[in-house]
Amino acid sequence: MNPTKSSNRSKLPDLQIEIRNVETPTIFPEEAGEIKVFVTNQGNKIFKGPLDINLYASTDSLLNLPLNQGNLAGKDELLGSLNYANINLAPGQSKTFTVKFADPEIRTPSVVAPGAYYLIAEVDPNNTITEGNESNNQAINFFSTDGSDAVIDWNAVALNIIQNTATPTLIASRNLAIVHAAIYDATNAIYQTHEPYFVNINPSEIISASPEAAVVESAYETLLNLYPTQKVVLDEQRFRSLVEIPNGTAKDAGIELGKRVADQIIALRSNDGSDKANEPPYSLEPTVGVWRPTPPNFAPAAFPNWGLVTPFAIPNGSTFRPDGFPDLNSAEYTQEFNEVRILGEKNSTIRTPEQTEIAQFWSFGRPDTFTTPGQWNRIAETVALQQSNTLEENARLFALLNIGIADAGIAAYDAKYAFNRWRPITAIQEADIDGNANTDADLDWEPLLNTPSHPDYLAAHSVFGGAAGKILDEFFGNNISFTTTSQELPGISRSYLGFMQAAEESSNSRIYGGVHFRSAAEDGLTTGIAVGEFVSQHFLG
Repeated sequence: MNPTKSSNRSKLPDLQIEIRNVETPTIFPEEAGEIKVFVTNQGNKIFKGPLDINLYASTDSLLNLPLNQGNLAGKDELLGSLNYANINLAPGQSKTFTVKFADPEIRTPSVVAPGAYYLIAEVDPNNTITEGNESNNQAINFFSTDGSDAVIDWNAVALNIIQNTATPTLIASRNLAIVHAAIYDATNAIYQTHEPYFVNINPSEIISASPEAAVVESAYETLLNLYPTQKVVLDEQRFRSLVEIPNGTAKDAGIELGKRVADQIIALRSNDGSDKANEPPYSLEPTVGVWRPTPPNFAPAAFPNWGLVTPFAIPNGSTFRPDGFPDLNSAEYTQEFNEVRILGEKNSTIRTPEQTEIAQFWSFGRPDTFTTPGQWNRIAETVALQQSNTLEENARLFALLNIGIADAGIAAYDAKYAFNRWRPITAIQEADIDGNANTDADLDWEPLLNTPSHPDYLAAHSVFGGAAGKILDEFFGNNISFTTTSQELPGISRSYLGFMQAAEESSNSRIYGGVHFRSAAEDGLTTGIAVGEFVSQHFLG
């Protein structure tokens, strides 16, 4: 072999990328902040030619493919691409590229929570450049939005873990309530401004404790108990959080307090029945009007006994159970049957583009998202930052919100498996046996969204939204305007004049998506409001 030819082949450029000099970006639709990206040629041959740099937002430190492009699939978001026609980098030479989020080529993140997320910069994303090392083409930096505090940070950490472990919606609601009950009781033990949720601690024991350290440790310990496989992620966040707190006795006391409270909240919920939510399995015969597995997956009934889980606040799962839905042969049933048949059909020509957007915006029907409870937490993060909440206020806010959402889930599933009502897809395809002369069967009818594997009545989205909207109304007032985004439609934002307007839209989204009748949505919203009102009036006062 000719050694000269071998040497020439081994001479290649090697582009390495770093993120430096950060002005923290805002969250979409605000467009502010910038980062500087440094690209260095660490190879032994000059690089000359076009260069592309992509920027992504992620809930973890890995770039996950496929990307989330608004097709109800994927997690990570492409924020934009920078394309340079002619770049020259000699071996050892670096060049700085400024990424401004106000520029049209780049947008701020829309699928992450403000308190904790990652930006990933990637040079040569399409691998069009032959390099000596292809493994150093990404730079990954952790971010927390300006103005965030330990409560918001750890709320976002919990949401990220929920997404990255594909936690089911009901389990997510329970876990968030456990985490934030512990955070609240730990901080309230220091501030002593409200009634505790569960843990009573003598004020003389914790006078010098750091509330920030108490938040960090209570969140860390509860999440570690709930997600032991996420220890590396949690340890990293614990280190990031604690390093911001000055060392000393107050920090040590806060850590000790946080662990003490977390242990008691974990013990409180250790036998709440959540581990038996699928025992015994659903066994009702699929008679007329009764739920049965639905296309396309025909999955068995999910969480048929979740209504028996011990609530966090309401007396029991059936406390706010509604009276029920219209009879199959009633005019009311005919009306809601035809409404969902027309509006919710997959290729409906009657449903407006905005109604389609609403259905998808609020859908959260796949496992790799923050879930519907998480979306309401994300809204709360946004408004808490907007309103400049204190740490103490946020500890109480997120405890109320998540206790209410968790109990809303219990109330929703109590009703679902008390009434066992069939879903629109079953009702429409089998309308010839429903005894109603005014409903017509359509064997080919399909909904816009995939139908979840549990009964129609009540719509859990509606119950979650009613509870969350009521609690946020009680906390902030009913005239708070806000704008939010959805992991289901990256780069799309929707604005609301109040929390209940958002809750009502979320409720209607299930009709537009073809997965619920109106009575399930409206009665669900009413039930959720009742749960939220009960929690707001009787807890953490």
